[in-house]
Amino acid sequence: MTEFSEPQVSWKAIERYAAVEAKDGTDQARVVEVAGDPEADIFSGLVVKLGPGHSRRFLPAERVVEIRPHLVRVDLAPAEIHALEPYEDPVVERLAPESTLKRLRRWLFP
Repeated sequence: MTEFSEPQVSWKAIERYAAVEAKDGTDQARVVEVAGDPEADIFSGLVVKLGPGHSRRFLPAERVVEIRPHLVRVDLAPAEIHALEPYEDPVVERLAPESTLKRLRRWLFP
């Protein structure tokens, strides 16, 4: 079990490459990305990497039990962490920008 003298923090303060510790206290992965909406304060989960050559995996927020800047503890066994689903980047739909005239017309004539 890794011990840090760091205080517990919000999900917004997780450092890149923070250790992910399984419920048995072993270091199993590293955080490579935090998934969520900081403006709405919605934490979806973590994108983690199990090691070199491994694909990125998605760790749901509900499995996180403790957050420190350089350490995230989860309620999963090592085998459960290794069985996490591969992470796929979300599909982003790009819309063409609306012209100023169209926005003004929509605002004047709802």
